[in-house]
Amino acid sequence: MGLRGPKKKLPHIERLEGNPGRRPIIDSGISATGDVFMPDDLPADARRCMEAIIGSMPDGTYSACDTYLLAAFACAWALHVRATREIARPDFQYLVGTARGGKRPNPWLRIATQQAQLMATLGDRLGLNPKARLDLRLPEDRPVSRFEGLLGQTVTKRRFHA
Repeated sequence: MGLRGPKKKLPHIERLEGNPGRRPIIDSGISATGDVFMPDDLPADARRCMEAIIGSMPDGTYSACDTYLLAAFACAWALHVRATREIARPDFQYLVGTARGGKRPNPWLRIATQQAQLMATLGDRLGLNPKARLDLRLPEDRPVSRFEGLLGQTVTKRRFHA
């Protein structure tokens, strides 16, 4: 049985969202270093997918060791695109014949479904789902509280006067 309650967010994401309760954000685990790189043997569709993901997330979200998980997601996306293109062809047959004369579903349907499931799983681990990004704001976009600065902290934006 898994852990109870919602999954804990990465400390990096918690800092980006802001810390209104002023609870300490504890860096647990090991921080990975290095920049994400593009593996040489990725297909063109997978390269475009990986470039789009890396370009759309804040700097420092992914590191070099995340490259392989990103590449797996991108390859799953490329296979899903290929299967979708095959299914969209006008001469596509949903049922194909077997060697014994029976009928079975076209293998492209299974490939498309499996890759979509894999993308959902990997996307959740990579923080690519909308729920993970729902309230994500950079610290400078956070509104300043009228109580900020009362305990000796400096205010980065204008103060509200009562």
